[in-house]
Amino acid sequence: MLRVPTENSRERELIATLKLLSPGTALRDGIEYILQAKTGGLIVVGDSPEVLELTEDGFGIDCPYLPSRLAELAKMDGAIILSSDMKRIVRANVTLKVNPSITSNETGLRHRSAEKFAKETGEIVIAVSRRRNTLTLYTKYQHYLFRDRPILISGANQAMLSLTQYAKTMQHVLATLNWVELSGTVKLSNVLTAIQVCERVRRTEHDLNLYRIELGNEALSLQLIPTELATEIERSLLIIRDYFNDDTRDVTAVYEDLFGLSVSELSDVKNIYEALGYSQNDIGPEEILEPRGYRILSQVSRIPITVVESIIDRFNTLDAIITSDVNALKKVEGVGTVRAKAIKESLIEMKTGATQPRVLTSPIFDWD
Repeated sequence: MLRVPTENSRERELIATLKLLSPGTALRDGIEYILQAKTGGLIVVGDSPEVLELTEDGFGIDCPYLPSRLAELAKMDGAIILSSDMKRIVRANVTLKVNPSITSNETGLRHRSAEKFAKETGEIVIAVSRRRNTLTLYTKYQHYLFRDRPILISGANQAMLSLTQYAKTMQHVLATLNWVELSGTVKLSNVLTAIQVCERVRRTEHDLNLYRIELGNEALSLQLIPTELATEIERSLLIIRDYFNDDTRDVTAVYEDLFGLSVSELSDVKNIYEALGYSQNDIGPEEILEPRGYRILSQVSRIPITVVESIIDRFNTLDAIITSDVNALKKVEGVGTVRAKAIKESLIEMKTGATQPRVLTSPIFDWD
């Protein structure tokens, strides 16, 4: 494992929550019954004292959860309160006391209440629309509208095609980055372009994963992302550890900020530059940079990331690692003679075997 984040906190929260509602789960079965009956419904997942204090009216049930029971209780206008583990139905037909100062962009009363209640309590709130027969999930910081099956199938297929195209571009860009890093001529422009490309691949794979979760059991026909590509995406994100400004930024915050950029923001390299922790006058686009060596060393076979970190702590830069001898390398904790020789041989092979890739003649991405 490379110990590289491949999602920011909001993406992790969304995926974990969507899995609770994926087709084939008990909660989703109950919601499907509600959708079929076209009654609509409002469901809160969480029964802490703080949540219950923000409800009124209704009645207590405290019975084991069953999809059929959820559907029957949804025929009443009020909200249904489930236990945090979703194993029990706690209350039904309750009114949610929402804070009027909390903003909402929703128009319907049920969806406005759901969004405000989720923001205030931090719990999962699910709104099933009676009029539109749709399912919307709300959490403290985001909401998600579930899509119809034909849209999911079409979108998933398109995401798979896009991922294939983007992965080829990423492989070319990373080969170029290998070349300039090993030859000591890497420029800021090389780094910013590589981060743009790798982040687009990561986001496309993330989107494909959302399609898989929404389709649930029906996603069996979708091929999983190849293990090699998953590893390549994770390794590519080590670019950030290689070049972020550790004098001004924490690396975890850098990942969060980069992953949080919108598509239009990601297309502007100035935003990537700032997320890495540099100000406008720190580095020019043509200035030569020194990589720390995380990404290159991660390509050496059977070298754990903990050992990579120890080597970089000792030598600081990729050039210092390349020019070191076996005796210096083997003094690093976790390396030893055999591993030191393997590292030197791999780096020499990379440097002597690398060929300069041809320049891409077409745009890297259509960012629209």
